Amino acid sequence: MARLIDHPAEHQDRSIAPSPAAPRCEHCGRPHGHTLRCLPDGRWLSPDGLWFSEEGDPAPWPDVVEYAGVRTSRSIVGLYRRRAAAFEISAGNAMERRWLCRRCHMVTARDEHRRVTRTRSLMRLALGDLFEGTYTI
Repeated sequence: MARLIDHPAEHQDRSIAPSPAAPRCEHCGRPHGHTLRCLPDGRWLSPDGLWFSEEGDPAPWPDVVEYAGVRTSRSIVGLYRRRAAAFEISAGNAMERRWLCRRCHMVTARDEHRRVTRTRSLMRLALGDLFEGTYTI
């Protein structure tokens, strides 16, 4: 019979395992698994009824005009690690892993994502040049 594992392999190390309560984003403080109301300027309404800025600091309540642009978003918090630490497996790199929501992951790793996207597109062009001749862009 197969054994059921509660957490993925990277969570087996107790130093990085989530607390019994739902984890929160380390950058902005969004709770995991909640549907939040978000404004275009980055403010979001916590399940407790308080407004926070995109950095996680308390923010003023929006007026009616600002609230007209509200959208709902489900907050998913995951364990992310920096690209440099992905190849090194040691206990010293446990600090490279962080609990981040999807939004903060995309914001904090923007440069890495742009670099990977550019590299992949250049590789695609190079393969096209190799097999089909030069592209006309």
